[in-house]
Amino acid sequence: MRILLTGASGLIGQAVHRNLSQDNEVITLGRSAHADVRLDLADVDGLNSAALPAADALVHCAGIVDEDFREDPVRAARMAMFGAGALARQAVAAGATRLAYISSAHVYGPMLGHIDERSPQNPVSDYAISHYATEQVFRRYAQGAVTAAAFRPCAVFGALGDLDAFRRWTLIPFSFPREAVMDRRIVIRSTGQQRRNFVGTDDIADSVRRWLDASSSAWQVINPVGDTSCTVFEFAQRCAAISDELATGSCIVERQQPNGPQAGDDFEYASTLQPTTARQSIDDFARGLMSQLLLKAMP
Repeated sequence: MRILLTGASGLIGQAVHRNLSQDNEVITLGRSAHADVRLDLADVDGLNSAALPAADALVHCAGIVDEDFREDPVRAARMAMFGAGALARQAVAAGATRLAYISSAHVYGPMLGHIDERSPQNPVSDYAISHYATEQVFRRYAQGAVTAAAFRPCAVFGALGDLDAFRRWTLIPFSFPREAVMDRRIVIRSTGQQRRNFVGTDDIADSVRRWLDASSSAWQVINPVGDTSCTVFEFAQRCAAISDELATGSCIVERQQPNGPQAGDDFEYASTLQPTTARQSIDDFARGLMSQLLLKAMP
């Protein structure tokens, strides 16, 4: 296939690029000087007049992140709805009949109880609402020969090529390993009883590949599910234990003490559409990231 890919330099996009490039022609789109086609999702007028290369599919990995809303919420919302809409429209005009969007589990709302693709959407935050808006923009084009899908991972982890360039250190899979080796203290600003499903970027890329290779209905929502589900506190304890193996001294985990059952401790993330075939280990990832951080900190 000939695939248009946005976000190829991002956390998930890098893994998708590696995976799909094995036996497809991948054309990268974005603001980077390294992109095959230069474009800016915030430049809606420019996108509306841009002609994209002929392609079979579009995989959109350049969705908005929390940091975008903190820095410029109006620009972030514009990218999520009008920028994504122009991108999808131009991709279909270029011949793409498969449209994939990397969204977020936050579209389901609070992470409580059992959630799978049949669960209702309940986006609450600006971040979640914007992801849902982009999903709906892609869904609008899912008709006739065009099929589309939204992938909703939960807690994402994956290899970092450039630690200095990474700006999402507030995410738990990255913040806890970093705190463990740099501060020898992991601070949880809650009881930590809420559960999360940890999914690797390579496993998300595999999920996208399986969808691209299979026949499907006009519109699908897919939950890429990782191999490990645990509470935030349990993940912090695992990071502390790994840190103690790698560095001298003991790592302390601080949290608010629970007083009975907590909201989110019953969270179960599942998929009815794709079997769990995860091959990435959150423990191996945390160990590798900590080793990178320790080497970087050495004089």
